[in-house]
Amino acid sequence: MATATGRLGRPVVRQPLVRRRRLAEMLDAGVRRSVTLVCAGPGWGKSTLVASWAEARAGTGPIAWLTLAARHNDSRIFWSDLVGALRTAGAVRCGNPLEAFEADDLAVRRVAAGLDALPSPVVVVLDNFHVVGDPAVMAGLATLLHEPPPALRLVLVTRTEPGLPLHRFRAGGDLTEIRARHLAFRAPEAAGLPAVHEQRLDVEELTGLLNRTEGWAVGLQMMAGGDTRAVADYLLNEVVSGMPAKMREFLYRSSVPDAVCGPLADALTGETHSRRLLERLASGNAFVVPVDGRPGWFRYHPLLREVLRDRLQLDQPGVEPQLHLLAAQWYAKQRSTLDALQHAAAAEDWPFVGRLVVGRALVAFMSGERQTLLSVLHAIPADHITDTAELTLCGAALRYEAGDHGGVRAMLRRARTMLADVPQVSVQVDLTVRLMENGAVVRPRGDMPALIEATTHLLRLLASLRQDELPSLLHYRAVTLNNKGIALLWTDRPDHADRYLWAAATAARSVGGALIEVDALAHLGLLVFLQGAVREAAEFVRSAVDLARRHGFESTPQVAAAYLTQALVELEQDRVAEAQEALRRGLHAAGVDPPVLLAELAVLVRVQVLLATGDPAAARTLIRQTRAEAPRTLVSALHERWLRLAESEADLQLGAAREVLTRYQRVPPRGLLSPAEHVCVARAHLATGNRAAAEDILGRVRDGADQVAAVTAWIATAFDADTEGHGNRSIDALSRAVLAAERESIRRPFRTFDTRRMAALLDRRRWVDVEPAGGLPDGPAAVLSERERDVLRYLPTVLTAGEIAANLNISVNTVKAHMRSIYRKLGAARRRDAVVRARQLGLI
Repeated sequence: MATATGRLGRPVVRQPLVRRRRLAEMLDAGVRRSVTLVCAGPGWGKSTLVASWAEARAGTGPIAWLTLAARHNDSRIFWSDLVGALRTAGAVRCGNPLEAFEADDLAVRRVAAGLDALPSPVVVVLDNFHVVGDPAVMAGLATLLHEPPPALRLVLVTRTEPGLPLHRFRAGGDLTEIRARHLAFRAPEAAGLPAVHEQRLDVEELTGLLNRTEGWAVGLQMMAGGDTRAVADYLLNEVVSGMPAKMREFLYRSSVPDAVCGPLADALTGETHSRRLLERLASGNAFVVPVDGRPGWFRYHPLLREVLRDRLQLDQPGVEPQLHLLAAQWYAKQRSTLDALQHAAAAEDWPFVGRLVVGRALVAFMSGERQTLLSVLHAIPADHITDTAELTLCGAALRYEAGDHGGVRAMLRRARTMLADVPQVSVQVDLTVRLMENGAVVRPRGDMPALIEATTHLLRLLASLRQDELPSLLHYRAVTLNNKGIALLWTDRPDHADRYLWAAATAARSVGGALIEVDALAHLGLLVFLQGAVREAAEFVRSAVDLARRHGFESTPQVAAAYLTQALVELEQDRVAEAQEALRRGLHAAGVDPPVLLAELAVLVRVQVLLATGDPAAARTLIRQTRAEAPRTLVSALHERWLRLAESEADLQLGAAREVLTRYQRVPPRGLLSPAEHVCVARAHLATGNRAAAEDILGRVRDGADQVAAVTAWIATAFDADTEGHGNRSIDALSRAVLAAERESIRRPFRTFDTRRMAALLDRRRWVDVEPAGGLPDGPAAVLSERERDVLRYLPTVLTAGEIAANLNISVNTVKAHMRSIYRKLGAARRRDAVVRARQLGLI
């Protein structure tokens, strides 16, 4: 702190002092120009900074210091004392017009003439400049600064914006400004303050102190010693008490929100010109500052806000909840739902909280604002959680977050019962109940046909509504599309599932529903993995995991499917350790009581790990145990097919090929075998000596879209040809397997067969080094245009046609035309087929 020894002369700086080099350098740069402005509220260390800088620079040139007081609102006194300060600093020498200065009506001209006569620059510090507002003084200074004398280096130290025409200096780059944001203490500087140093605060405590005080010097020193009463007294006396009663009331009432704008302040205070009042407070450095990036919004310093709210509670008990309710209603009208929700909770208006959650806020559960919503839901008292149907749905959301599926079902049943007694149920409540039943009851049970039926019905209802009838319409549609897509996948209808999951991912992205998009991308990854597109599956998984990490969803069941699919991809690439780590992450994200099919997927991954590590007996035991313990609610054709295939792979490793053939003879007529199942059956035929049946099956798989099955089929063909003594055909088939495997980074199929024979065949292939018969067709590659190739590069990504168009800087219609042309030239019916075909041709 600095204390003035008189009206003239530099204040004495108390020791010890924290030297702040960065600010001293700003002052050094400033006094090379005409004007330096040090402007901040009380207690920011303005005078101390400039005084300590002046003390350190005392030998570099004269520094005249005048500490202003109310008496300096007299023009004669002001100019007389200013000249006195110049004389005290030794700037006025023999012969200078200021030597015989007498204050009169020509004082400004005489001062200007005296400054013009100085042989070298002089720094003039006007401290406490905010106490001077006399028009004559201001006009005289404005005249002096209109064409400032070359020797003048003016430093203004003030709490408020000076009433001087400084805009010319600012525009010309001739004004240095040091504001509160510069004066705020940083961690190393704060640690050097005596009051802080004595407390020996650790890094976390010091960070908390800096956050609470925002580097305010006086606040740091008082708060370090825990003297909150002194801080309150200082702010009340230095900032609040001197204001008119109406302004003080404005501060109290508008301090309730974290940030405030003019219209919100109007709603809280009953004023009609709050924006102007806030701007006046900000320009007056009354610890009110504009919010970065939000024009028209202001916030109060945290300590001032605490003081104001304490005073409000003391002087007007019971008013604060009313103000929170006013803020909640204002935010609700602005459709700023989470802000409205937080204020409604602070007002403890729980029915209003319930209506806001169901009407608009529940969708935040699926976005990066999930934790904000949960913090409000957790604030609802237990004895109010079932007061209304809407609050009961809030309770269901809390149970879902906790993984309490039984609790979710109980809450939803209670909500249904409550709605049965309501004459006219609102659309929002009815559809929210349906949505939560689908996602938190039907889907976790694993009854996929029931989920398809429920989501189909809900999509039909959503299609009949407008967004003004259901504000969350687009979010609800994205959720329902995703649930139906997942249900179609597990009912073994991949083509339909593909369309719905793509639609869900796109819809979720458009409304900021990151959690829905993660879920859709994860299941798209699983879908294409099951179709043998390993690289594409890895891309979907990467997109899902990256999105989950960005939004803090790494420990949710939605990302668990991505980790489990990643484990399957790693296994196909013969990276067992990495697969086990991905499995571990998936189990952790799934939680202690995961949805049935997520738990079953984890079991299937464990089965694949056992098969990959050469323990088929344990894999078969786990499969049979899984069948025996499967919940009665589980209905999934894909799950049944996958278990059957995994058991058959275990049987092949155990030499039980006839069991495989018997198993697939019992497949219902409706069940067309997948490429992977075809290969499994073909290998069983080879093991039992039925070469003709095996070749008939392998011939249909080798050139198919399922790359894992195709690689396995070519390897099986190579082994069979080698057994029959057809060396060239064996090497040719193995070469095709190697080329296809390299495109997809597939390794596991080569481990599936006899390792010694595989090593011998691969060694023979290296010696012979032949190309596969006929090579790869290259016709389409030659006819794809350059722009079509550009579009083709984006097809394996999750980008929509519109997003591809934006990346290529062409119209979306042009992109769609190129896509149709690509499909035609590659003989593909849809996007994924085109990707698979392009990879087979080596185009991507």
